Amino acid sequence: MPRTIARCALVSLTVALPYASLAAEPFYAGKTITTLVSTGAGGGYDLVARTVARYLPKYVGGAPTVIVQYMPGGGGKTMSNYLYNIAPKDGTTIGVLSQTVGLDQILTSESYYNTAKFKWLGRVSTTTTLIMLYKNTPVHSLEQMKTTQTLFAGQGKSSQTYMVPTLMRNLLGFKTKVVMGYTSTPEVFAAMERGEVQGRTGDMNVLYAARPKWATDGTIQFLGEFSLAEKPSMPGLPMLLPMAPDAKSREILEMVASFMGFGYPFAAPPGTPRDRLETLRKALADVLKDPGFLADMKRLRISVDPASADYLARIARKFDNVSPDLLDRMRKALEY
Repeated sequence: MPRTIARCALVSLTVALPYASLAAEPFYAGKTITTLVSTGAGGGYDLVARTVARYLPKYVGGAPTVIVQYMPGGGGKTMSNYLYNIAPKDGTTIGVLSQTVGLDQILTSESYYNTAKFKWLGRVSTTTTLIMLYKNTPVHSLEQMKTTQTLFAGQGKSSQTYMVPTLMRNLLGFKTKVVMGYTSTPEVFAAMERGEVQGRTGDMNVLYAARPKWATDGTIQFLGEFSLAEKPSMPGLPMLLPMAPDAKSREILEMVASFMGFGYPFAAPPGTPRDRLETLRKALADVLKDPGFLADMKRLRISVDPASADYLARIARKFDNVSPDLLDRMRKALEY
């Protein structure tokens, strides 16, 4: 009888072993993680996404393949709507959302998501918005921009490339006009070279990503900065917020400027299983400390300024609590 029981136990163990091995195998083994990018190729979001994608498999159990897929449109709205409503919710699809994702939620009727319900993974870097003009532009100072019309390239009404020049015109008295229809940073810079537009707004990362030499060879003039910082990122650069003519205008500018806290944020769709979220969050945090990754980002001249998923969630909740009065004033100032 003992020998019979032992033989039965051995058979049971042998049968169970493949299933135990299968259960212990990481979910991501043999899988592909798709990283969606809300812009076209060649800009800061693209470079950040592709650089992270090279290192992420190293820190996700099962070493999945990670690919980057572009989904431009609507200043980031197309990708945000897809990630929130359509993308697989099993941890195999993540995205680098537009920094203006929260503003888009409250300002437009075509945003079919709630920013606070995205499952945030972490931020690679914050951003600072600079006023950049091409070298051949007759305008060489913000003061001149008050009397001479300046054409800025816009990548959709949900993009800061539209929002910032529009606020400059409607709240600060600058003669800025936005030319819409551009879908990527390289396309914008090519338009500046052709003389279709004279400038754009954005951070240094977008310049380093698409035209690194322009940052130092005089091709680009830096005339001002739009941010919540107390001091400019470049010595002597004029700050736009102190130019607000009254408290209500400043309130609008500060609310819009809050988008820079998002910077380059990674998120997964609502409904993604908690264990896979934790895997992805930890993996992204590990990537942002990887010496190879940091060296690549330094070579690309893209800053790394990480923030946690909890930090991004706190910013996201802010957009659920905007007063109707402020929202109405923001829409008028942005011509929504």
